[in-house]
This record gives sequence, structure tokens and C-alpha cells, in this order.
Amino acid sequence: MERFRARWSWLDAAIVAVAGGLGAVSVVLGPSSGGGATEWVLVGTAAVALGLVRHVPLIVFAVEVVLTLIGDSVLPEGSHVAPLAGVVALGAVAYRHRWLATAAAYLVGYATILVAFGSDDGGLLTGVDGLVRIVTLALTVAAPVAFGRYLAGVRLAAAVAEERVRDAEQRRDAEMQAIRLAERARIAGDLHDLVAHHVSAIALQAGTAQYAATHAPDPEQRLSVAVDSLGAIHTSAGQALVDLRSLLRVLRNPSEQESLVDPEQMIADAVQRSRTAGLHVVAHLDDGTAEAPLTLRVTAARVVQEALTNALKHAGPGAEVETTVDVDDTQLSVEVANSGPVGPHPTLPASGHGLAGMRERVEILGGTLAAGPTRTGGWRLRVTLPLGARS
Repeated sequence: MERFRARWSWLDAAIVAVAGGLGAVSVVLGPSSGGGATEWVLVGTAAVALGLVRHVPLIVFAVEVVLTLIGDSVLPEGSHVAPLAGVVALGAVAYRHRWLATAAAYLVGYATILVAFGSDDGGLLTGVDGLVRIVTLALTVAAPVAFGRYLAGVRLAAAVAEERVRDAEQRRDAEMQAIRLAERARIAGDLHDLVAHHVSAIALQAGTAQYAATHAPDPEQRLSVAVDSLGAIHTSAGQALVDLRSLLRVLRNPSEQESLVDPEQMIADAVQRSRTAGLHVVAHLDDGTAEAPLTLRVTAARVVQEALTNALKHAGPGAEVETTVDVDDTQLSVEVANSGPVGPHPTLPASGHGLAGMRERVEILGGTLAAGPTRTGGWRLRVTLPLGARS
């Protein structure tokens, strides 16, 4: 009962009121059927039943068919209210149910109308005129069916359109989420590439100064090492600020990226900082590299930066590092190899992004990355980038 009350609405009450009002007008103003109170009961029952047509159209249609047959049998002139209510219910059946139930309801309704007409005197359904009336009645009963099916099609089309809009919105949200995640990953990679090398150099220089301050044999040497280390720290920190400002400009206006990036200078700066931090770096840069696509050159520079940063972290000052960047007709290749640790050095935490970030950058461009220990205890990294990769 509570569920039914929740489903009942003012629209159902309005349907009952309108149907009852039209029925009362037809009884009062129409030709007298001679039914008296019986006619009023049939009109009221038909109107009240129609209030449920939105919820149980098949049951309401069946009730209206029964009321039509009862009215035709007990009222001398019949009643038009129940048949009209049955037509409305038939349209609701066509709107709410599939073709099988709709066809069955149509046949029942059509048969009911034929029975009602056939019971009248005067041979209304005989002869040529009778055949015309039979066809007209068939089309008349089919009209609410056609209208109900049309509304059902409109509803289905609207539901499909709404579902498509919802799917499109979900795809758009998923795409935007993927774009945001990719952008966050790109920013994280750029920050790592730009800052990690500087911070690693600063940490190693600070460790060197601290070690010299406590282990150098004389005060003059301690002061000299400390001054040199502080100068290197100052240079690395200043360059880190410059690179961060450049990155911020690119993030605000991505179109500036190409004008701000000089891959060969990036490699030269990384080599110089590594030498200042204590690595013995030998760099070989093929002159033909400048003719390679910018994206490949930038990726090569990032790889060199990260490889030198890892050498600073894991091999430490005094290690020998050989860096080679060359290009041929098919690919640009980068190789960075270090000799391994040559003595104690400050332990720097791993970022967890270095090798994985390099591999991701390289694979996006269709390249390969191989890294592993050497027989002498060092580490070698080799990257190849096909020249057919997008620039």
C-alpha cells in the first residue's frame, strides 16, 4: 500500500477528474440511455479505473473492456464512456508494452467494439456499408495503438540519446583524467630531470666539504676544499633555479618549449657539473647529432643527465665516466659507462623515477634501453632511438 501511494501522483488524480467530468457531461448533456443509477456507476468506475492507466495499463484496459460489455448489455442505449476509456488504455498498453501484448490488446479491443456494434439493431455491420464500418472501426482502434507506439519510439530514442550523451561524458571524463595523469607524469619527469642532477651535485659537494672539514690534515686545506665546495654548491643551486624558471615558463606556455631547449648545451652543462662534483667525465658528442629531430636530442640529453646523476649517487667522486652520443643513418645512440666506486662517498637516496623515467621516455619514441653492471664493477647504460621517431 505504501509503495502504491508513493507511485500515485497528482497526474493520476487529474486523469480521474477529467475522465469523470467528461463522463458526467456526456450523461447529462448527451442522449438519455435510460440507465439511471447504473449508468452513473459505470461512468464512475471507468473514470476511477483510468486513474491507474499509467501504472497497470493492461489491467485497466481489461477493466474497460468488461465495463464496455456490461454497459452494452444492461443499458438500453449503451454507454460511450467505457469505450473511450478503453481507447485511452489501449494507447497506454501500446506505449508501455511490447508488440505481442499490444497486438493481443488490439484484437480484444477490436472484437469488443464489433460485439457492441453487432448487438445494435439495424444491421450496422451488414452489406457494403457494414464492410466500410468494419474497416473504419479497425482503423479507429488502430489509431491509439499507432500513437502509443510512436510515443514509445520517441521515449526509446530519447533514452538512447541520453545514454550516448552519458557515455560520451564518461569517455570525455576518462580522457581528461588520462590527460591530467599524463601531464602530471610529464611534469614529474621534467622536475626530476631538471632538479635531481643539481641536487645530487649539491649533496655530494656538501658531503665533500663536511669530510674535508673533519679529515683534512691542515686548516688551510680544509678552508680551500670548503671554499671550492661552497662555490660549486652556489653554481649548482643557481643553475637549478634557472632551470626551474625555464620549466615554469614552459608549463605556462608550452609553445616556448622548443625555444628554451638546447639539448647539446644541456649535455655540456651536465658534464661540467659532474666534473665539478668530482667525476672524471670524458664526453664524445657526434657533430651530426644536431641534425637529428629535436625530440630525440632532448631525450638523449635527459638520458645523459640521469646517467651522470646515477653515477654521482652510486659511483661517487673520483669515478671514471665515459659518455658517448652519436648518430648514423638509422638511429641516435647514447652510451654512458662508469668505472664504479673508487672509495667511500656520501650515500644519496634513490628517487625511484630515474631508470623507469628514462625507459618510459625512450619507449615512447620507439627506442630501446639496456642497463646493467660491467665486469669491472661499474655500470653501463645504452639507449638507441630510431630516427623515424616523431619529432
